[in-house]
Amino acid sequence: MSKRLILGVFLAVVASAITAGAVVVIGQSGGGEPNGVKIAPTKALKPGELTIPPGTPVAGLTLPMDYGRFHILPPRSAPGVYAPSPPSPAGLNRVRIDVHESETLDEFRDHDLFVEPPYIPAGWELTEAHAETVIWDDGSYTGSMFALEYQRPGYFYIRIARFHIAPEGQVELLAPPPAAQEALILNEIRGHPAVFLYQGPLQVHFVLHNVVTYVEGVAIDFDELIKIADALIAEMPQAPS
Repeated sequence: MSKRLILGVFLAVVASAITAGAVVVIGQSGGGEPNGVKIAPTKALKPGELTIPPGTPVAGLTLPMDYGRFHILPPRSAPGVYAPSPPSPAGLNRVRIDVHESETLDEFRDHDLFVEPPYIPAGWELTEAHAETVIWDDGSYTGSMFALEYQRPGYFYIRIARFHIAPEGQVELLAPPPAAQEALILNEIRGHPAVFLYQGPLQVHFVLHNVVTYVEGVAIDFDELIKIADALIAEMPQAPS
């Protein structure tokens, strides 16, 4: 499966997403691919080298529970939608969803969800930008998803995905089973509730201005994902989540 197809499937899952141990993740691509040659992630951290991020583990808390815009379900609950989409504008019907992909950011700067991360760890380079736009029957349009993928030779990917959530909607996450290596951890970034997923894929989720932002990496220092999220939040106008 090509990297482009992996990212496309990943985004389709996240957008409509059925939750399974936080978020269903499609594909864990290896290191960077200069000239199309796949490089094994030989420099990725080993499980014993990963540091558990700070915060309050969900394990041991009474579930289900709400945490900011997040709704945490007990392990093995019937999963729901990761984040409900906003309703259609009054009187309008969706005609189609346009999807655009590029290896650069320039053509996406007018997209509703565009972001250029102020911080990306040294060595990772942008390999794909992915934007989705809903076209309405009156000719208007709304950006519905924007995502980026970064690669570094010898490491796994870093991904950032952003999409709108219904104004009263919650991000639904499923707590891992007690015996699992994974852990959901509650914390804040610049005063905004955030949920971290540790082990397997490493994930940071936060909601700001009715937009869900999702940062993911594999086998890297979790602090790097937190720094990415922190830098994104610092660049956004501050308002209640």
